[in-house]
Amino acid sequence: MIFIVSGLLLALLSEFAVAPRIVARENLRLWHSVGSAMYVLQWLCAGVTFWKLTPSRQV
Repeated sequence: MIFIVSGLLLALLSEFAVAPRIVARENLRLWHSVGSAMYVLQWLCAGVTFWKLTPSRQV
């Protein structure tokens, strides 16, 4: 559950906190790096969530 909430929070923060600063060209290198890191973390949260939701196959 924590990974779902974390991914959602990262998506909201990147949309409403980081993206406007990138569009405004305000300290572009910093905010682009922060946005990229948040995007990668969001994908990691999604990957962990899907990994935990898949049933384990015992052979």
